Amino acid sequence: MRVETTATDTPNVGQWRDTTLRRNERTSWNARQATGLWLASSHPTLRSDALQIVAELVANVIQHVPGGQQRDWVTLRLGFGNGFVRLEVIDPGTSDAEPRFTPPAGSLAESGRGLGIVTGLSIRHGTDVIEDGHRIVWADLAVVP
Repeated sequence: MRVETTATDTPNVGQWRDTTLRRNERTSWNARQATGLWLASSHPTLRSDALQIVAELVANVIQHVPGGQQRDWVTLRLGFGNGFVRLEVIDPGTSDAEPRFTPPAGSLAESGRGLGIVTGLSIRHGTDVIEDGHRIVWADLAVVP
């Protein structure tokens, strides 16, 4: 079952790892590298799914969140819960509507499918606006035994 929810509705997460990356042509690659290192000893399926999710979430920031002075960053966080791993991408925020985790019905376009991929690979996901108008988009992945 896939659930879209808010961070306050989810189980406790601990043992956080995080990095803040500069937004540029290598941001997605750097985010995948960090995630891969953090999950190096994890099951290959979990690692592969996490790499796909982080690539989609960071690509959305690069494509949809305006850059500019003091907006040229993205923060990546990974935390461990009981039976799941949480991936979070935090960006400077935008006045646009909340991200849609379900692509429009009948859409065959290449663009707009990334959050659908996140939905398919995660057990829970969501988005929240946090302090200073920054947005956090997160996804929980089941730990593979």
